[in-house]
Amino acid sequence: MSSGTPREPNATPGESRARPTVSLRVPGERGHLFYFRKMVVKPDREIEPGSVVDILDRTGTFVGVGFYNPRSEIAIRLLSNSRDDDADFLPRRLRAAIEFRQQTLKLPDVTTAYRLCHAEGDGLTGLIVDRYGPVVVAELFSRGWFKQLDAVKSALAALVPDATVHVVTDDLASRFEGFTLPRTAPPVPVVVTEHGAQFRINFATGHKTGFFCDQRDNRRTVASLAKGHAMLDLCCYTGGFAIHAALAGAARVTAVDLDEKALETARQNAKLNRVKIDFLHADIFNYLKQHKEKAELVVLDPAKLARTREDLPNARRSYRDMNALAMRAITPGGILVSCSCSGLVGEAEFIDILRDAARIDGRELRIFQVTGAGPDHPVSTLFPEGRYLKAVFSIVV
Repeated sequence: MSSGTPREPNATPGESRARPTVSLRVPGERGHLFYFRKMVVKPDREIEPGSVVDILDRTGTFVGVGFYNPRSEIAIRLLSNSRDDDADFLPRRLRAAIEFRQQTLKLPDVTTAYRLCHAEGDGLTGLIVDRYGPVVVAELFSRGWFKQLDAVKSALAALVPDATVHVVTDDLASRFEGFTLPRTAPPVPVVVTEHGAQFRINFATGHKTGFFCDQRDNRRTVASLAKGHAMLDLCCYTGGFAIHAALAGAARVTAVDLDEKALETARQNAKLNRVKIDFLHADIFNYLKQHKEKAELVVLDPAKLARTREDLPNARRSYRDMNALAMRAITPGGILVSCSCSGLVGEAEFIDILRDAARIDGRELRIFQVTGAGPDHPVSTLFPEGRYLKAVFSIVV
């Protein structure tokens, strides 16, 4: 995004045509990639939502280049702090992200399912890309990338030529950002491998991009704790934790979820891996209240409970109550692995919630490990919210 040449309102970062300017009401050194609507001066001419713009602070000093969407609460998403006119902008950043996973992390040595681009963590705010063997799924969180959809597809097709590109969007984000992705047929299901386990990815029924690559390392850690123990996987989705535990020699594995389609895929995954798991279709609150069986290892990994700040009070109560119930299902000295993927609930707050849950159940937690997403989910210091996943490993006494 370079200096000098004016550009058109909808020009991509690498195009040398007229680009509009948007000014801030606040200093430019905010130390964050987002500028909210109240921080932005309304432009004196109409700018198409999702356009790439130059950003000036309240003194007229150049701040950077980003997507502008006056319809969104997040009015500006910063892409670069320089006027970089390189026509290779998007492919270059995607290439760097992919090379980091493949050459530095060497993820293809252990899995065929991993994140290729983690949005803000890879300098492409609002764009997530996951690879599942022969399929690459891009998930759009901003109208800006919707406008650049052809460029995204083209770059991914060139960088990952042995994969089919499929595009999805987050429903809440598309509503807030004001765009609708045309419906396309999902790819046929594929089977991926992860640390020796196999998982079927059903793109028609799966959540998000189809699978949760972020828990890869945590699944391996759970497997290392499971041998010879009874294991309970709550909110099991397609059986990731349960299958790794069963493969590692767990004495008994029970997996519970309310999503019947996810459970059907989980059953297929158990067959793929030739392991025996008792899958139950149930609400975990009802299940935990009705079943008195104890386990030495319990994993609790619910879906995101707080998508907006208005959700936080209910989310905190739900996290507390479900964890209190989960602790009752654990034998003294057993292990609870409690997870939260709500970025609005920070790590310290989540641990406080677990402490309250233990107090309700008259138990004590001895935390021995706190982790997050795998290294293919890097976090920018300009977007600390990118560290959304918390996995707290505790002995319950």
